[in-house]
Amino acid sequence: MSYRSDFLKVMSGERPEKFPATEYMMFWPETQEEYEKDTGTRDLAGYFGVATPINIPYNFCAVPPFEEEVYEETETHITKRNGEGIIYKLEKNSSAMPHYIEFPIKDRASFHEYCKRLDWKSEERVPDLTEFIRCVQRDDILTQITIRGPFAFLRDFIKFEDLMMLFIDEPDFIEEMVTFHTEFVIGLFGRVFGQFVPDIVCLGEDMAYKTASMISPAMVEEFICPAWDKIISFVKEAGVKHVFLDSDGHTADIIPLAVRSGFTAVSPVERAAGMDPETLRARFPELGLIGGVDKLELAKGKAAIDAELEKAERVYRTGRYIPSCDHSVPPIVSFANYNYYISELKKRLK
Repeated sequence: MSYRSDFLKVMSGERPEKFPATEYMMFWPETQEEYEKDTGTRDLAGYFGVATPINIPYNFCAVPPFEEEVYEETETHITKRNGEGIIYKLEKNSSAMPHYIEFPIKDRASFHEYCKRLDWKSEERVPDLTEFIRCVQRDDILTQITIRGPFAFLRDFIKFEDLMMLFIDEPDFIEEMVTFHTEFVIGLFGRVFGQFVPDIVCLGEDMAYKTASMISPAMVEEFICPAWDKIISFVKEAGVKHVFLDSDGHTADIIPLAVRSGFTAVSPVERAAGMDPETLRARFPELGLIGGVDKLELAKGKAAIDAELEKAERVYRTGRYIPSCDHSVPPIVSFANYNYYISELKKRLK
């Protein structure tokens, strides 16, 4: 059996032939660089014997892109505008979050201007997927299509403080933007699915802080769930069986809404935000879970890693759970620690 088959079996609550060793969000660039020195290879997935879904190549960003422009550059930082029209200050040689300065959507007029760059019919968005399809089918590769969810669309292009006030002061504007984005996603997915239907659809939302969601569950239900309902209904009718909600932070209070809308799994189950795979498994026995291995604990050494392995094994045995680092593996996790963790995990779950 293939990794693809085993992964899908676990997510469907079936017993796999072999544990589908997964590093779902792979490695920080700095981690990749350090591990390459230790292993002598760029193929860390092959070295560690882990895999992750392959994303369909298509373009859901601004078309045409904004002209990139550098406003200031020092030895340590650069301030620039990217192709999405966002101005930010970025620390050089670091994967740390940038400091965002200005966003392209400020009001209805700028939103309508931005919409002109999000025409799902644009020929530049979806390439001929013939070669991609040939390769993934030949090697029986797990495939995924990833896009911003409706909340992430708002959060990515509007200053956060302003966005929070819009939910209170201009709810009709929020509804207009969410409706536009939903139609954009469905139109774009329809074009992709005309060539190839993936195993997984992943909506990236990142809609939670360390202790709670960024907007209340009531607001999620009012403004976001209608979009989720339409998108998930569309992709399942197209033949997609697995729909993942990807969000850092504490999402436990909105997971019931996500399940009701039709999501079949959540990731990355961030432990530092109080997300615990055992607790989620008890509350949501039919929900797939990916992640939940505490990256901070992996940095501490064998005793802490062993405790993580024990938890991962317990939850894995309950079904519908694939242990993976609860985000990309950061550089604080040494090569020796990660190698020990992944080797022992595969031994326990073989």
